[in-house]
Amino acid sequence: MSQTTSISQTQFPLFRLLIGSVCISFSPIFIKLADVPPDTAGFYRMLFAGISLSVLMLLRRDNLKMAPRPRLLLCLSGVILAIDFMCWHRSIELVGPGFSTLLGNFQIFFTALFSWLFFKQKISKMFVLAVIMALCGLLFITGVDWKSLEDGYKLGIFLGFLTAVFYSGYILLVKISMDDSSVSSVPAMLMVTIPSTLLLSVITPLNGATFAIPNSNSLLALIGAGVISTTIGWSLISSAIKHIQATVASLILLLQPTLALIWDTLLFSRPTGGIEIFGILMILSAIYIGSCRR
Repeated sequence: MSQTTSISQTQFPLFRLLIGSVCISFSPIFIKLADVPPDTAGFYRMLFAGISLSVLMLLRRDNLKMAPRPRLLLCLSGVILAIDFMCWHRSIELVGPGFSTLLGNFQIFFTALFSWLFFKQKISKMFVLAVIMALCGLLFITGVDWKSLEDGYKLGIFLGFLTAVFYSGYILLVKISMDDSSVSSVPAMLMVTIPSTLLLSVITPLNGATFAIPNSNSLLALIGAGVISTTIGWSLISSAIKHIQATVASLILLLQPTLALIWDTLLFSRPTGGIEIFGILMILSAIYIGSCRR
């Protein structure tokens, strides 16, 4: 009996983490397929995530009661996540879903940098090596001659790095909030979506975009981004990750950028040569080393 329990405790969270990683890997693909302006995509992604999270909360009989401090931090993280989406969705348009997702995963390095600056956490020599590996891998993908790149491609790379910066800030704020005993995962996620949706609802028309959804395919893609990638994906990951060894979890979470690159190549015919593949593998290895730091 104890052996059966032990197997279920290790394998079932592992399965949830795998499925969650697959779900979020489709996020940039859904945004690309939606074929709407970047801020419009962000608004509907958060709107549909908020609706599905509300349904999930009702099923779980949760509520939004929590201490004032984590509530404020989660609202702030929602604002930061909205800005993150504004950068990432533009990067997806400029450099493609796969590469933009890979750049967004540089958040591992920015999270460590902010932890060092604000929380005095130590940075190991292996972590510094990981940063160097990631930058070298990036050069293999883009080429050494930065001036030869098109202006739109340069902007897409810059926005990809900004995505990583804002995403790392979002992660740190959520982590601090979740350390409070009054906070649970699903209400915390819903609390994030509320200010994020409200901000994007204001930003979208200010940037000249509309809330029009052109066709049913766009609607399905936006629902997929909000429900499958955001609500289902992150719910599965958040419920599983604390039961799995950190090194194993870090390795499995690499499925997200890896699969995003694969989907990009298969669905949008992204040209990928041998040198670029080597650069991608270097970056993925660096992200794994960085995420496994103590």
